Amino acid sequence: MSIKKAAPSIFGLLALYLILAPSPIDPVALNFPKLELADNEKLGKIEVLFPVVCQGCEDISFDGLGHLYAGHRDGTLKKFPLNGGSRLTEVLKFKGRPLGLEVMGDSMAWVAVEHEGLAKVDLRQGTYEIVVNSFNDTTFMLIDYLDVAGSGNVYFTDASDAYGDDDLQYDILQGRPNGALYRYLPATGETERLVDHLHFANGVVVDANEAYVLVAETGAFRIKKHWMAGPKAGSTEIFIEGLPGWPDGISRGSDGLVYVTLISPRTSMHDFILPRPWTRRLVTKLPKSFLPKPVKENRILALDETGTIVHDWMNKTPDFSSISSIERVGDYLYFGTLDEAGIGRIQVPE
Repeated sequence: MSIKKAAPSIFGLLALYLILAPSPIDPVALNFPKLELADNEKLGKIEVLFPVVCQGCEDISFDGLGHLYAGHRDGTLKKFPLNGGSRLTEVLKFKGRPLGLEVMGDSMAWVAVEHEGLAKVDLRQGTYEIVVNSFNDTTFMLIDYLDVAGSGNVYFTDASDAYGDDDLQYDILQGRPNGALYRYLPATGETERLVDHLHFANGVVVDANEAYVLVAETGAFRIKKHWMAGPKAGSTEIFIEGLPGWPDGISRGSDGLVYVTLISPRTSMHDFILPRPWTRRLVTKLPKSFLPKPVKENRILALDETGTIVHDWMNKTPDFSSISSIERVGDYLYFGTLDEAGIGRIQVPE
């Protein structure tokens, strides 16, 4: 039989498979607003530091003594001199991939370690202990990001309690709020769940006075604000919504603004499939290589205390992309990346 004659049978079998085969997800219809922000090219070329020795260094942190720390995708926590070059110190190696990271001077750090939990690290001894890896009957599937308050309390997210890192696309495509925001209290060893039912909980920023905490909902294109003090204590509200991309890392800059990385733009295809669960069921029946992938485009937002956009910088054709974390130090922005090589650095755009 010729290929031409066989084609209808092949396509018929494929159609039958897509109709009858079970989907690995049970999606729900979603509708999220979208801000109409004009494109721009204000984010210039990013300098790449440590490209040979830092691969997939998702989050970064500084010790205030001239060193930058980052977690390598192979599980290694590394320490670099801020003046560049390839010199480094390997502090220790985790069993899982280090994601969220906060260094506290030169003595200790907190790290969200995939497959392990929240780790307290002794930087001088090169050792660590997992202080918590579950809450009640929920094991953290993808402990993701964290921030540390002045009190020492650690705020962290579990992106999903249904899917791990290998299946995170399923979590996004399913569209169910499987994530949560937690607080760990080192003084007592207790863990509290502050906000539940988040759409892929990601970046975290806690207010200097611990009056509130901000948490990025990657799957909902928004950032939420949870109050811990004052008349709104215990309540959660939207800080900003309708973002033109997937919010990942958020941080407080040295200028007081909240910086947000949009790891990939929001595409018309995704806006089409969001309210149509059947389209997402179909696509997840195909091999994972067919699932939607992040688009290489950089966009950084800076927000004030009201959630108003103060700065909007983007680059539609970057060499260094997949920006997953951001830190402003003086006149420079530093970037971690989900899957590329090195640490990004650029002077703050005008």
